[in-house]
Amino acid sequence: MKLRSSVSTAGTLLFVAAVVAMLVGQQLGQPILLGFVVTGSMSPTLEAGDGFVAIPPALAGDVEQGDVITFDARELEGGGLTTHRVVEETDEGYITRGDANPFTDQDGPEPPVQESQIAAVAWRFGGDLVVVPHLGTVALALQGVAAALIGILSGIPGFDAVADGNVGRLMIGAGVLLLLFSFVSDLVRGERRTGGERSRARGGSMRASTVLAVILLLILVPATASMVVPSGMNEVTIVSSQSPSSAPTVIERGGNQTLEYNVTNNGYIPLVAIIEPASTGVDVGETTHVVRRGESAGTTATLSAPEETGVYYRAIAERQYIGILPLSVIVALHEIHPWVAIAVIDAVIAATVTVIFALAIGFEPLRFRDANRDITLSGTVRRKIRRWL
Repeated sequence: MKLRSSVSTAGTLLFVAAVVAMLVGQQLGQPILLGFVVTGSMSPTLEAGDGFVAIPPALAGDVEQGDVITFDARELEGGGLTTHRVVEETDEGYITRGDANPFTDQDGPEPPVQESQIAAVAWRFGGDLVVVPHLGTVALALQGVAAALIGILSGIPGFDAVADGNVGRLMIGAGVLLLLFSFVSDLVRGERRTGGERSRARGGSMRASTVLAVILLLILVPATASMVVPSGMNEVTIVSSQSPSSAPTVIERGGNQTLEYNVTNNGYIPLVAIIEPASTGVDVGETTHVVRRGESAGTTATLSAPEETGVYYRAIAERQYIGILPLSVIVALHEIHPWVAIAVIDAVIAATVTVIFALAIGFEPLRFRDANRDITLSGTVRRKIRRWL
């Protein structure tokens, strides 16, 4: 009976984690673990509301004809994530089409899909797409509930960050609330254990693990934001022209134009910037840079125009990482996937903070006063640090 309960609990937790990861991935524009479709353009393979297993491109290998991909469309239905099948590969990119559509996406305004636009590849087992029926329907229902809650919270003073999309501020606020809740609950439990009389031997205290969790939250949220916010794709629209022009983005057909690309570090910690081509027709000079505090680093990006005249898109990918690991390690992790590099850097920061906290403070409850005199939390921390030193 206990085994069945444990399996049921584990299954529920996995399902909740998968749905949360899927919803977070949708907001980030990067499917995590699972994805889903909201229209019938991929019918009968994927009906509206069906889900699929989303594999990061770096792990999926080379994209081939017949693969179902999720890509960040530029023009299709106003732009955004779209899940369609690759039907052809050309020099300018991939040609895609929904299984239910008679025409390709590129027969309309959507240009060929570049590698940099591919957010995920749907997993196929034995040649058949692995489908999770109605997963998207459940996710959208939960998303609707979350949207309603956000609407309610946004009207409460201090929670306007929810409506404004300031997740970092919201998480810090949540951490502070968690700290206060833990403090109050610890005091209440202490009173109950002594029959309503506060024990002078125990006094008011707080779990050290709660303090550590809040410290990690306050450090990791800004650290992650410093790597995610400045990273992304820089897209340039060029015109392949019959004749040369003084405009830098109007290039004579078959020719090229070189642009300067600079990265500046306004922070205190060295950063590692990796600048790479994210589309065809782009060549970047030096791709990897270590930029120290107050310094700038530059490289060149050469944009090439095809022989056929018209409008084309060129993209340059820029990723920034906190430089706390050897350069070769960061580059190797980046080559697996940018999110792998970010996760490992965050893990190193978390491990370092945890070790320092354990050596300096320990994991015994932090007491606000002892049996004989009042001692503040800050005084307790200072005393523990002096004892450690």
